[in-house]
Amino acid sequence: MMEKRMLKKWRMKYRQMSPVVRSSFWFTFCNFLQRGTALITVPVFTRLLTVEEYGLCNIYFSWFDIFVLLTSLKIPYEGLHNGLIRYEKDKDGYTSSMAGIILTLTIVTGFFYFVCRQKINEITGLNTRFMLVMLIHLMWNPMLVLWMNREKYDFHYRLPLVVTVVSTVLNPILAICMIYFTSLRAEARILGMVLTQCSAGLGCFLFLMIRGRKLYKKEYWHFALSFNLPLFPYYLSQFILNQSDRIMIQFFSGNEKAGLYSVAYSAASLGMLLVSAINGSVTPWIYKKLKAGQREELGRVLLLLCGLVMGINLMITGFAPDLISIMATSEYREAIWIIPPVANSIFFLYLYMTFSSIEMYYGATGFVSLSSVLAAILNFGLNACFIPRCGYMAAGWTTFFCYLFLAGLHYCLLQKIEKRKKKNKKKIIPGKELFLLSLAVIILTFFMMGTYLLGHLRYLLLVGMLIIFWKHKKQFIRLLYKIKMEEK
Repeated sequence: MMEKRMLKKWRMKYRQMSPVVRSSFWFTFCNFLQRGTALITVPVFTRLLTVEEYGLCNIYFSWFDIFVLLTSLKIPYEGLHNGLIRYEKDKDGYTSSMAGIILTLTIVTGFFYFVCRQKINEITGLNTRFMLVMLIHLMWNPMLVLWMNREKYDFHYRLPLVVTVVSTVLNPILAICMIYFTSLRAEARILGMVLTQCSAGLGCFLFLMIRGRKLYKKEYWHFALSFNLPLFPYYLSQFILNQSDRIMIQFFSGNEKAGLYSVAYSAASLGMLLVSAINGSVTPWIYKKLKAGQREELGRVLLLLCGLVMGINLMITGFAPDLISIMATSEYREAIWIIPPVANSIFFLYLYMTFSSIEMYYGATGFVSLSSVLAAILNFGLNACFIPRCGYMAAGWTTFFCYLFLAGLHYCLLQKIEKRKKKNKKKIIPGKELFLLSLAVIILTFFMMGTYLLGHLRYLLLVGMLIIFWKHKKQFIRLLYKIKMEEK
């Protein structure tokens, strides 16, 4: 009876939700489903493929992320949303024109590939067969994203939900079947994703063309290109910070080391899922508190959330040997040493996201792009310097240092902004507490790494951390609930 009452209560709440809230809920669910499935299937593919084959798959996905920047210019995201607001009377025509830009850029990229095929194959480490598959992927994957974001703009969630669930489930199933029943190995893993995404993307493209009937309109193309092209350096810098490690490891150390690094990065990114969820919930609340002038409460809550993120990262660091055992075979054992610096990076990434949210409220948007470009250049330089000398594990520490650098830059900018606001004498986030918290993260991470070869001590520490979490769980739940309620 109790369960039926609860279900009835939740149904009533769901029916009372506005279309905007329902759409937001289901698109968030789709995002978690895709990212969650990607993490859950890592243990499957690390056992079906060799370390080198798994590394090759991740190199393909990393290069795809670079080329899709060139062929789509991220138009399915910001370029689409801004254009739909500007050309509200012809949303279908504008959307189909964006598909026309992507189609044209992909064809041009394909032409350049065939002209410089040998050189591009040499740079990417991928043969012609992989690159031809990638060109097909580049053609139709952005069409799927374009359609999804158009539906999201109109608060339509039912069909995108069905497409996401079907493609997300079919992707690994198709890849596993091909690995078992064909001679394909790494190719099967890649084809599973390409076939599902491109089938859906082709269908979405046809749907957009039927509705919009415009592949080209000068005004629409000019607006989208003039909006997105200046943002290209920022998008590229974000890629370099998040993905380029694997490409540089493959270049200097080979596919096998790239595979080891990829598994460790996937394990550490468990924290990223939680941190992204926290940041997504907190950002609107930050703006509300700044507008109300409630700086003291804002600073206190942000410090508590930093403590929560620190705890999450230390737990991931502590469980690193167990995470690698679950996610991969004994061949990946050495990857445990990459998880600590990458987990630390997530803590400083959270600081950077928090600082940049406050900066954006005060209108300092230009520095966000500039600092990302500087951090990307630093990351590229450090990787080029240390990976050949110290091995592939250096990439984890260069990532950590670059996010530390990025968080430091944004904190300094935040202090300058606060000095300009003469009425705000007290800092939003006190520097002393933040410094001590950051120092504690680094010291405790090294201490936890020292226990990797001392299993009993490590588990004793982890049990202690879990007890602390359990004792303070109500405080954190109340805090997050309060933030959510105050957003409304």
